[in-house]
Amino acid sequence: MNKLIVFSFCTTLVVSCSNPKPPTTAPQNDSALTVEPAQVEEVVAVDKSHTEWFAIPAKSTTFTELRKLDFTAPEILELVSASKSIHSLERIPAGTKFSVTWSDDTKTERAKISFATSKSKRLEFDLTEKPWTPSEIELPISKLMRTFTGTVTTTLWDSASSAGMAPSLIPELAEIFAWQVDFSREVQPGDRWRLVVEEKFIEDEAVGWGPVLAAQFHTKSGDKYTGIRFAPEGESASYFQEDGSSLKRMFLKSPLKFGRISSRFSKSRFHPILKYNRPHNGVDYAAPIGTPVRTVGDGRVTFVGRNGGSGKMIKIRHNSVYTTAYLHLNGYAKNLRRGSKVEQGQVIGYVGNTGLSTGPHLHFSFYKHGRFVDPLGVKFPSADPVPESSMTAFASVAQNSLAKLPEWNLDREFAQSEEGEMDIFLQ
Repeated sequence: MNKLIVFSFCTTLVVSCSNPKPPTTAPQNDSALTVEPAQVEEVVAVDKSHTEWFAIPAKSTTFTELRKLDFTAPEILELVSASKSIHSLERIPAGTKFSVTWSDDTKTERAKISFATSKSKRLEFDLTEKPWTPSEIELPISKLMRTFTGTVTTTLWDSASSAGMAPSLIPELAEIFAWQVDFSREVQPGDRWRLVVEEKFIEDEAVGWGPVLAAQFHTKSGDKYTGIRFAPEGESASYFQEDGSSLKRMFLKSPLKFGRISSRFSKSRFHPILKYNRPHNGVDYAAPIGTPVRTVGDGRVTFVGRNGGSGKMIKIRHNSVYTTAYLHLNGYAKNLRRGSKVEQGQVIGYVGNTGLSTGPHLHFSFYKHGRFVDPLGVKFPSADPVPESSMTAFASVAQNSLAKLPEWNLDREFAQSEEGEMDIFLQ
């Protein structure tokens, strides 16, 4: 019987080995073949790196500061040499921030070094791979919509301060309505303004302002102006009124962004130096020496140089009808010469005190067909409106931008709230 048992076992073994393929029919008991899925543990990578920030002190160098962090002289020279293709580290200015990243907080193995070459850019080296090759990293910029409103009580600048707004935005506001309002002479207490503007942030740090998206300026006398930023298809952005008409005119209302009118156009004025009455064929703007002077319109320079009692002078022909002149300058814009083509708003020179002048000021003259006219009394046609093909897009932009303008807050127009006149909208 023992022999039979052994034989039977062997027979079964042979049959099993000679037929390795699985049966073609499913087994009667499916549950016998059920396989439970394997339990896989999720592996989470833990970043153990350690980063520290430093800055190049005054009267120090990149070499000196990196030596303090145990970079060898050959390593520093390799960094400096490799950086030249993007941003040289040889003459990096004092105050420049840089970071060193180690693989862990033991600070035994360096992984990365990064230099802040600007507010938005980093020069970065991966120190784990040789040769060390720099890469320029563009940091992402986030934006917030900020709104401000103010009322003039003394000056436009003071109204910005009272509203909690950066005074640097006032020139932007003045630029939008430069064709409608002469901010050198026409702003008065009771004028009101409001605007919505983008503020830029990098890594939660404010780094500057984007464009004003919409603004309104209401004068005490009842004039109301609205500017909406819009870029028609194929064109650069500009400011338009609610009906799509352009705020731009053929000429700006003033050659200075800010300045005080000290003498107006007159057919007979007592000359303070010559001591007799004679025509004053222009407008004088009192301003500090060096104040930028801009051309009021597109044109071509026909004269630049000294001209007797006019001192240093620039003359510009805008077309076959109009010419302007800028007198008593301190100097001229770089590369400006006779025949130079200039664009409206371009800085062409700087306020001075040359020629027959009793103090720093700009004398501005305006000619029509070669004859002097009062520049404060001339009205000019506007630039092209929003093209008909872009009106639908403009209407959508206008509705969206104007909806973000803050309330006027008339009940507090002469008071500053604790929070200022400011709202924040996430873009």
